[in-house]
Amino acid sequence: MSSMTEKTTATRTPVHTRKVLSSSDAVRRLDAIDTSAWSVHIEAMKRKQAGEAIIPLSIGDPDFPTPSYIIEGVIDALKKERTHYSDSAGEMSLRSALAELESRVTGKRIEPRQFSIFNGATSAIHATLSAIANPGDNIVTCQPTYLGYESTFVYLGIELRAAATPAPYFRYDVDRALDLIDERTVGVLVNTPSNPMGNIVPSSSLIHLFEECRHRNLWLISDEVYSVMYYEKKHTSLANLVPNFENVVVIDSLSKSHAMSGWRVGWTLSSEDFARHLREIALSTFFSGCPFIQDAAKLALLHDAHAVERMRNEYRARRDYTMNRIAEIPQFSAVSPEAGMFVMIDVHEPSDQFARRLLDGTGVSVVPGTPSGEVTRRYVRMSLTQPIPVLTEAWDRIQAWLERESA
Repeated sequence: MSSMTEKTTATRTPVHTRKVLSSSDAVRRLDAIDTSAWSVHIEAMKRKQAGEAIIPLSIGDPDFPTPSYIIEGVIDALKKERTHYSDSAGEMSLRSALAELESRVTGKRIEPRQFSIFNGATSAIHATLSAIANPGDNIVTCQPTYLGYESTFVYLGIELRAAATPAPYFRYDVDRALDLIDERTVGVLVNTPSNPMGNIVPSSSLIHLFEECRHRNLWLISDEVYSVMYYEKKHTSLANLVPNFENVVVIDSLSKSHAMSGWRVGWTLSSEDFARHLREIALSTFFSGCPFIQDAAKLALLHDAHAVERMRNEYRARRDYTMNRIAEIPQFSAVSPEAGMFVMIDVHEPSDQFARRLLDGTGVSVVPGTPSGEVTRRYVRMSLTQPIPVLTEAWDRIQAWLERESA
């Protein structure tokens, strides 16, 4: 017994000499991200779950139910046992529906193989960046930016260089973005309609941007996830304006337009050559999507006119109501968004502090504008993802709180 114990002890690796487990540079970069922008929302959700009368206006998740015909479509697909592996590029039936739709809208011949289906627009952006850039490269754009970009760029080690644009409209300025180009730049990013401002980039600016990118041999990525959520002025996709997709990638999804944020259906439109690269990336990351989800997504695209119009009209009414309430408050100012589901409000003080005080004082949560860029550090982003009676309660609380504070 003694000799066996001695032998076992002798073959063990002493604890003090074991190799320390390490994490990748990508993980360390993510750990270093300042996540304080979401701290108010996270705290609000904890309080709401604990029973407090919280009104969350801090996230862009549609409050509408997914239209019933889409639900019925996915149930039908499940009954047909559409539950096995799919093509890494996406179901051909969905890509064909997208190609038919885009061909009709753009007047161009768009092929199904130009589309790649992803697990939401974020995944599509991640794959696109992975295909065009290496760690240390950069992409240029304009502030304010969608705050969700940061983690993707940081994880991949790609710098997002954003040019400041002037208040209060913060319109995308092609020349300001192009001024940031250096020897490490591989592409330009445009977000239209934009999050958080809701601006629609004019066709003339998109054409100018495309011509400059083609001349400079740069990629042009257009994030258009709010493409059908426009109000008075219709959004024009970059796909309508370019002669080819040699250096162009257009990204869209069903999350906002069809109240399908949890379904995770996004896609890219690009050249067929680039789509082949994206398919290989998809194969190496998630292998394939869900056939039954993609069947329902096809239904969503083919029969969406009434449902999308109804939601768009409701968001427009909420926007108008919100703008009327802002006009009653001397401490606030805002520009009416052309599209999207947010209003950016200038609160004339540091937004991080204001958002925290607002939650504590009213139970209403908003997102600070600081992560979207220095230009919006005094702004907060308020979502329109609650019905008007709930928005009324939120604004009544806010006005009463401001009156108490100024008394």
